[in-house]
Amino acid sequence: MKRKAEAYMATLIVILAVMVIMSVLTIGNALYHWNSIVILAVIAMIRTSSKTRWLKQHGTRIIARITDSLFSGQGTTKTIIAEWTDPRTNTTYQFRSFVPTSVHVKLGESVDVLIDPDHPERYIVTSVESISMKKR
Repeated sequence: MKRKAEAYMATLIVILAVMVIMSVLTIGNALYHWNSIVILAVIAMIRTSSKTRWLKQHGTRIIARITDSLFSGQGTTKTIIAEWTDPRTNTTYQFRSFVPTSVHVKLGESVDVLIDPDHPERYIVTSVESISMKKR
């Protein structure tokens, strides 16, 4: 699994390098602007992948409760908001994640979240897949 993730990251870095070279060669062209968007997307993917991998190795699993579900108006996803209170500090944290609009979540329902124990604002909601499979 680790090798597969390393190969994935190497592929993303190569794609990023090619896009940078293409951007340099096409300055002033409309392609330059699209390349910039793609480069930013690749960087975001690399950061998300790195964060997810770190949290899976070093994170702490907590259970948060859904407190809200926000629709963006149009589109195929909605945002769920879950909260958890750290028993050590009595600080409440909010966690947001996207789910398909077809999923009917209930307020108070629990979701699994992996957090960085030193910085709980660094997290991933891990049970969205299981929620999204339950069509009520």
